[in-house]
Parts: sequence; C-alpha cells; structure tokens
Amino acid sequence: MKKKKRKLFIDLANKYRESEFSSKCEYFGKCGGCMFQDIPYKNQLLLKKEYLNELLKDIIEADNVIPSSSLKYRNRMDMVCAFGKIGLREAGSYKFVTDIKSCNIMQIKTNELYKKLHSLLKEIEDYNYLTHKGYLRYVVFRQAYFTEEVMVSFVTALKENRLNTIIEQIKDSANSVNIIFNDGLADQSFGDIIETSIPYNPYIEEKFDNITYRISPNSFFQSNSPVALEMYRKIKENVKGKTLDLYSGIGSITLYISDSVEKVTGVEIVDEAVKSAEDNKNLNNIKNADFILGDVIDFAKEKLNEFDTLILDPPRAGMHPKMLKLINQNAPEKIIYMSCNPASFKDDLIGLDNYKIETFEAFDMFPQTPHVETLAVLKRI
Repeated sequence: MKKKKRKLFIDLANKYRESEFSSKCEYFGKCGGCMFQDIPYKNQLLLKKEYLNELLKDIIEADNVIPSSSLKYRNRMDMVCAFGKIGLREAGSYKFVTDIKSCNIMQIKTNELYKKLHSLLKEIEDYNYLTHKGYLRYVVFRQAYFTEEVMVSFVTALKENRLNTIIEQIKDSANSVNIIFNDGLADQSFGDIIETSIPYNPYIEEKFDNITYRISPNSFFQSNSPVALEMYRKIKENVKGKTLDLYSGIGSITLYISDSVEKVTGVEIVDEAVKSAEDNKNLNNIKNADFILGDVIDFAKEKLNEFDTLILDPPRAGMHPKMLKLINQNAPEKIIYMSCNPASFKDDLIGLDNYKIETFEAFDMFPQTPHVETLAVLKRI
C-alpha cells in the first residue's frame, strides 16, 4: 500500500475504533494480513464508505458498502515458508515473517488442514527469499466456498519432491495436492506443476448457480465466492446483445452471463487461463461463448465496434491509456466495470469521457483489510 493511502486508512481506522472492542486474533498487530480486526465490522463498512466518497467526490457517491461474512471467507491463502516460520509477513516489513498456527479469515476446512500442516512442515527445509536459497517457498491453500473442495499446493525452489511423507498424511483432507516448481528470483507462488505420486487431481470445482468452474493451481479465482457471486448476478442483469469480456481470465464472468446474451467473447493474454476457460466452457456445454488468446488492446483495435456491451475487470493498475482511447472511439453502448482498485477505477473513469455512470455499487470482498471492490454500469453519452 502506498504511504499516502496507508496514512489515510490509519487515520480512518483511528476514527472508527471503539475502546471496548478488541481483536480476537492473537497475531493481530504483528501479522500483516489484516489491518482492521480491532474495528467492529459495521464500522469497517462505514470506514470504506467514507474512503470511497473521499476518493470519488465530484464523480459518484457510494451509498453503502455491501457486506460479507467478516471471517472465514477466504478462498485462497498463500502461506510463506521462511526463516524457520510458516505464516504471513509482518506488518510493514518484507524481511520478517510472523509464525501463524491458524488464521481466522481462512475457511474452516483449510484452516484445520493448515493447523495440521504447520507442525508437519517444520521438518522440511524452507526458503530464504532474501538470499534465494532453500527448498519450500509457499504453501497455498484454496477452498471452493460452495462445494467445499480443497486444494493444497507446495511451491518449491528446487525441482524435487521431498514431501511425499507429508502428502500421505494429509491426502484425505484435500481434493487436490500439487507441487509447483518456481526457481525464479521474483516472489511468486505459481510456476510449473509437478504431479505428486498420490492419485493426482489437477483441479477443484466451484459452483456459481448453474455454472461449474474447474480451478487449477495457477488459476486466478475470486477470493470471496459469496460476494463475487453477488457481483456476477448484478453484471448478468445489465448485459445484452453481443458482449465482450476483456481481461477474462478463466472465463468466470464470461460463462456466468452467457445465457443472458446473444454471444459473449472473452479475451485474455495468459495461455493457461484461456485453456482453463475453454475447459470450463465445455464442462458447462456452453455454445455461445468464445475465448481469444491475445492482447486486449490488439483485439479492441480490430473488433471493439462489433459489440453492444463491454465488461471490464482489469488488473489493479487499471487500463492502459490506449485502451481508454479505443473505447471512447468505438463507444459500445454499455460498459460494466468491475474494479479491485477504486483509485485506478477513478483514473479510468475520468478517461472514459464519452460515458456517464448509470449505477455504482461497492462490495466488501476483503473484510478486515483496506480493500474494497466496486461495480459500475456506464452508458454511452
């Protein structure tokens, strides 16, 4: 978090704390995973509403922030293994790790599995990410909220399997167990998948209404399924005609809205994500969805004017200025913009000067943290 933004949230946190309320997490204050566990959840929503309205003043007003379960909601947790500890980095510091034995924001099944693995993994060599030496970098836990299927991925810096004994002890608690090889200097929890020696299942499944998604170890999927589903339902209410979904990932939005449009096309630059999207399309027997592997700007130059509705769910940095220019020039009738970063959403909104906001809503995708998700429907002027 940038210093200015962090100071703003610290000031807001001080405003919304209540003297008689305290965090129930023993790691709060040292662990960098959560910032607001010492603030009542109703106040966290007010805090985020105030932040949004300060950031977006003179543009749009947030009436409220739609709530989530405040704990036990996360689909994914990446636990770092370093310096003899397993957990999350300390608050405000990249160089230190807080040893965590359980986590209140993890879903119940993955938290129980993590507590078991925490002691088992102490015998495995970890990875010093400062000197880039060692073996086990991360343990990544994923749990599908609606199906409750569990995946565990061990990210290693060496192309070796030293984990079979441990995997045997936890295999009945997970639907998918993977070893992911990553020897790069970048601090990343994805890479090449090494199949384990136990019966190997390369994915878990999640279900949003009538759509089933297969999620592989390197796939991006929303970290709060109930909130994501609520947002997808809102998107579905606003689509029509020929629809384009840019930055489509594994096709989660593309496929979910497919039965409400004439045709939908998803564009994504990550090859593995497009392959997953095609697999999910076939799994759900969807005929009116296509997925394109390629750069969104290159696709938009050639095809943007063929679509009635444009769905945007860009990375945190927002959209490239060239994309904003292309959208203004070709001006689809309606844009549905889902954003994980209100600041970049604001910048993009200013750049989309051929559009006005029709509806705007905020969703608490990440309780206990400063992050807030927004969904705007924009109409061509």
